[in-house]
Amino acid sequence: MLIKNLYLTSVKQRYNQTQWRCDANSTSQCYACVTVYRPDAPEPRVVSEVHATSCTVTCQPPRRDGGAPCRYILERRTPGPDSEWIIVNDSPITGLQYTVDNLTQATQYEFRVAAVNKTGTGEFSLTCPLIVTPVEKPGRPACPEVLEVIGTSVRLQWTAPDSDGGAAITQYAVVYSIRDDTKYVSFPIPVEVTAGQSTTYTLRNTLHPYTKYRFAVAAVNSVGTGPRSEYTRYFTTFAGTL
Repeated sequence: MLIKNLYLTSVKQRYNQTQWRCDANSTSQCYACVTVYRPDAPEPRVVSEVHATSCTVTCQPPRRDGGAPCRYILERRTPGPDSEWIIVNDSPITGLQYTVDNLTQATQYEFRVAAVNKTGTGEFSLTCPLIVTPVEKPGRPACPEVLEVIGTSVRLQWTAPDSDGGAAITQYAVVYSIRDDTKYVSFPIPVEVTAGQSTTYTLRNTLHPYTKYRFAVAAVNSVGTGPRSEYTRYFTTFAGTL
C-alpha cells in the first residue's frame, strides 16, 4: 500500500486536474477521472493582409486549454456607441489563422477571439488595434455599347463597375483604338460621371471617316484609374459631322 500511495502522489503532482480512485479489492488497479475546464483567453491577435474588403486575423493559443483540444470563435465590430460584436465564422475553426471577407471599404474594424473546448467557451481575448480597410482603384466597367455611329461621331453607353474601390467614381476614361495594317493606337478621354448606373457619352466629330474603331472604358476615383473594360467589336465611320 505504501508503494501505491507514493505512485499516486507522483501522478497527482504531474496531473493536478485529475482525480484518482483505486479499487479497494486490488493492489494494482487505479481509475482516473479527468476534469476539463474552460480554456483561457487566446493570446494577442495580429491582423495582416488588409485589403479593401478582406483581412487575415492570426492569434496564439491560450496558455491553458482546460485539458482538451481547442477551436476558436472570431468576432468583429465597427467602433461606435451602438456597435455590436458579430460572429465571423459560422462554426468554430481549428486553425489559428482566418481570412475575413465581405468587409466594407474605407471602414474601421476591430476583432476578438475566444477558445472553445468540449466544456464550453472561454473568455474573449483583448480586442486588437483598429484597422481601416483601404481605398483602392475602382473595378472593371462592363463593355460599352455602341448606340450610334453618325459620320465621324459615335455615341457610347456603359454601366458602372461593381466596386468603386471605396471612393466615388469621379470620371471615366474612354479609349478607342484604330485598326490598320501595322498598329493599334489608343487615346484616353475623361468623361464626367452622370447620375445612375449607366453613362452615355458621345465622341463628337473626333474620329476619321472610313476608319475602323473599337472602344473601351475605365473608371477613375481618387486613387487612380481602374482596369479597362473589354473592347467592343470594330465599327467603321463614314463622312459627315454631327
